[in-house]
This record gives sequence, structure tokens and C-alpha cells, in this order.
Amino acid sequence: MRGGAIADKMRAMTQRPAAAAPPAPPPRRVAVLVLPLFSNLTLAALIEPLRTANRAAERTLFAWTLLAEDADEVASSSGLRLRPDATLETAPPFDALFVVASYEAERHASPRMLRFIRAAARAGAMIGGLESAVYLLAAAGVLDGHRATTHWEDLSDLAERFPAIEVVPDRFVIDRGRLTSGGAVPTLDLVLELLQREHGPSVALAASAAFIYDREHAGHEAQPMRAVGRLAWQDPALVRVIRLMERNIETPLPVAALARAAGVGVRELHRRFRTNLRTSPSGYYAELRLFLARRLLEHTDHPVSHVAMMSGFASGSAFARAFRARFKISPTAVRRGA
Repeated sequence: MRGGAIADKMRAMTQRPAAAAPPAPPPRRVAVLVLPLFSNLTLAALIEPLRTANRAAERTLFAWTLLAEDADEVASSSGLRLRPDATLETAPPFDALFVVASYEAERHASPRMLRFIRAAARAGAMIGGLESAVYLLAAAGVLDGHRATTHWEDLSDLAERFPAIEVVPDRFVIDRGRLTSGGAVPTLDLVLELLQREHGPSVALAASAAFIYDREHAGHEAQPMRAVGRLAWQDPALVRVIRLMERNIETPLPVAALARAAGVGVRELHRRFRTNLRTSPSGYYAELRLFLARRLLEHTDHPVSHVAMMSGFASGSAFARAFRARFKISPTAVRRGA
């Protein structure tokens, strides 16, 4: 017994104490600046994956604060109202700033808000602009020299007005601490990409699974002007034609060229459009161009003649006739109403 006790004592003296587990890093502090008429879906696509990441990790990986320019409630584009946690003046310290906007983003871009964004960039924060909020980042000058994207309807306008930015049609872009996305679902893909980069695939997959969402698109993939749904597997050739139309709005391609790109004859291409979309190739092409023109009239200050050119119309009169026939209102009347 004596010898055993001595041996036990010697082992206890020579055994090293177990190393203490390293402390968990502090959560990333995220400030979310919402503008009037923001998109509920885009806001949810940003915050909900962070919430599910915290749940999957069983600790707080992210802590967020909702900001607005002042303490009043902010109404979304669908009329839902949100009370912010803090204002620009009372915002707590943060590591990342995301600006969420939808319609009329620039109208709400006050000098105070632009100064706030510039100060965040100087402090080294990650800066994100979701959907049309990229205009605020551009106006603040924090995207100069960076790649960036926005909603497909605004890509040409953004590139023309801010030549110091490399505007690309990608779904989302992550470039040296600057993050931009083209809409709600691309924002979800952007946040899942960030989760994977910062916390590994298991956390990102757990967030995806929480929404029963299979991420299929990479950030560098081009945004579609219109969703094609089941056509993607029912008729891939037809989808190739639609995407080709979307990339050639200002200078529309003839139907024969579209048919060659699809590897079918002109008559066969007409048949596929009629069967699947209840219209002709030229009719579908015209719809794309006219809806883009209406968006430009409502949300930019381009002259009507410039909008006609950007929409692929050779003359203002031809544009006016086609626009009135489709929408029962003239382009100038839409501009006045906007």
C-alpha cells in the first residue's frame, strides 16, 4: 500500500495540468443601416443566416444592430414598419456595415449618411451595399477602384454614372472588404459565402438547411433579367437564347442569330417560344426591352431619348409607339409621374 501510494503521488507530481481551452473569439458586430422603402426580403436574407449560424455554432458568432438615420420607424417597400435600435449618432461600434435599400435609394442618401459610410470605411469596417444601396456606397466614394454589382436593371446606369467603379453583372461581389449584391436571393448566397469563408462549410450548410435552400449559383454568375424556372431543364437551348437576349439589349440580335446560337432553325425557335412562353422570340425580346425602359424612366434621370437608345430602339418615335402600345401611357408621362 505504501509503495502504491508513493507511485500515485509521483504520477500526480509529474502529470501536467490539462491546457485550458482558448477563449472563443468575440462575435462579429454587424451594423445594418435600413433606408426607407427597403426590401423586407433582402433584410431577412442578410440577418436570418446570421441567426441560424449562431444557433448552429451554439454561441454568438454575430451580433447585429439595426440603424436608421433617425429614431423614427422606417417603412419597407411593402409597408411593414421597423423601429431601429440606434441612429447614425448613437450607433455602437461595429466591424461590418451593411446598407439595405430598394426603391429611391439615392433620394434618401443625405450628406450625413454619406459621411457615416465614409467614416466606417476609414475605420476599416467591412462595407456592404445590398441591391440599390450600392448607389450610396458609390456616392460616398468607398467603391472607387473596386468591383461591384447591383440589380440588373441598374447596371448600365451605375457604370455610366460612376466610371471609377468596375461594374459587373455578377449575382454578388466580394472585393477587398466591399460587398455588393443584386437582390434578395443573391444576398442570401453572399451571406452563405461569408459564413463558409469565416466559419467553415458546416456552419454555412447548417444555415442553408434551416431554410431548405440548396445554393446552386456562384457569385460570379450573371444575374438573369427573368427567372426561367423549369425551362432550365425542360429546354436548355431556349434558356440560352433568353440569356443571350438579356446580354444584348442595347443592340438587339436578329432572330436568325438567336436560332443559330441555340443550334435550331428559326421555325423551331418560334415553335419553342410559342409552346413554352406563349409568345414569339421577337415579342419576348420586346418585353425585356420595354420593361427595362420603364424601370429606367421611373428610377433614373436619363433623358427619354437616352432611355430609348439603352433599350435598343433606333429612334425616339419608334420607342414611344412601342411603349404606348404596351403600357397605354407615353414614356414622357411615366417620367413626369416618376
